[in-house]
Amino acid sequence: MTIKRKLITSLPPSFKRALAVPYDYYQTSRANRQFATKPIPDGHPTESAPDHIICVVVDALRADHVTQDLTPYLSSLNGTDAVSPGTWTFPAVSSIVSGQYPHEHGAMRQTDDLDDTDGIRLPPRMDDDQTTITEALAGAGYDTYGAFGHDTPFVALSGRFQTHKLYHTITARAAHLIDDYLSWVKGREQTFAFLHLADPHAPVTPPEKYKHTHDVDDSIDGLEDWRYQTDTDCEHECTRYREHRRRLYRAAVEYVDDVLGSLEKRATDLLEDPLVVITADHGEAHWEHLGFDVEHFDGSGCVDHGGAPYEEVARVPLLTNADWSFGGIRSVVDLPVTLAAVTGVELPPASGRSLLDEAEDDRPVLIEGSLSGHEKKAVYVDGYKLLVSAGHDVEVGYTLPEEEQTQLPDDVYEVLSAAVPPWPDEDESETQVSSVVESRLEQLGYS
Repeated sequence: MTIKRKLITSLPPSFKRALAVPYDYYQTSRANRQFATKPIPDGHPTESAPDHIICVVVDALRADHVTQDLTPYLSSLNGTDAVSPGTWTFPAVSSIVSGQYPHEHGAMRQTDDLDDTDGIRLPPRMDDDQTTITEALAGAGYDTYGAFGHDTPFVALSGRFQTHKLYHTITARAAHLIDDYLSWVKGREQTFAFLHLADPHAPVTPPEKYKHTHDVDDSIDGLEDWRYQTDTDCEHECTRYREHRRRLYRAAVEYVDDVLGSLEKRATDLLEDPLVVITADHGEAHWEHLGFDVEHFDGSGCVDHGGAPYEEVARVPLLTNADWSFGGIRSVVDLPVTLAAVTGVELPPASGRSLLDEAEDDRPVLIEGSLSGHEKKAVYVDGYKLLVSAGHDVEVGYTLPEEEQTQLPDDVYEVLSAAVPPWPDEDESETQVSSVVESRLEQLGYS
């Protein structure tokens, strides 16, 4: 540990918070300089390419919470529920900009050992020379902008935008990010924006208006984070906590829907026919698989995300104001490939498929990159799902969409098991961050 790192680590929490603003300015300025010095591929957009693209990633937004009653704006868009490529933010956002699965781009834990060390360990980032949709669009003349509601996606994608903005769930809500984006985009001719909204992610603190609408009793201790995570005997106090924790999550989702509805209206008034795409990095578990998870995975995935890829974590919305094709099973790795097809820019070979084309019914789709416990993966094809973990010695089949356990037909099992990618190779590589960032990640539950 360096002398500077030891000094910062020893500082009291209040002093670390005071360092946040100047430290974030340092981080984003460094990321901007990094982008300015990297080689960018030359490209030329087609005549039909949109001048402005807004890609919104709502952290921890479950697909089953996009309903007419709760999210009327999101429900009005064209789209479907898709499978996220990763069970937590770091590998997922790397896939969202690259079109590759975590085992392909490498931004996932590179060991299948249980992590029994103290502190926070982030996986390696994608190689700096990996061309993503952000570099491809910048090379074609787009001004690129990345706004991040917390540190994890910023660390994963730092240096991949001309302009970076970093916020925190405890200080900035979706409306703040949207206001800053609209100020940035005004007067620019061609833009691509990646807006990562953190509101449904713990600590969940929607405006009071939304808590009141959903009758949330926020006097309950620890409601914005997680309690009673693995309690299989849940009595009155526990039951009440879980019910109001779910209400608080719904309140945050409704708030985000209102903000995004205003974003499209305000952006349309400011820009000519902007292309809007909205998705999530992963969903969020709320005790749906408590018994199974405690038995097989030590309870690491009963709540939150980063554990086993149950449908509540794996399924996310993939929505747009464009007329794209959404039949069949879709993955969020399809998004950058689609944007490349829409704009005419080139990406390296990717696992994604363009949403401008019809879906392939027999295409295996994958989610992987666990944060906690041993690695867990799931493969989907033709209404079936296989969840596997070598380290936990688990292999279970499901029928979809209900996610009911089943004995998979032999031919289906052969297809699914053949599509499971290699397991991590015991490499201990990771991304180092400052103790200031570590402190903020701990507030987000990464500890």
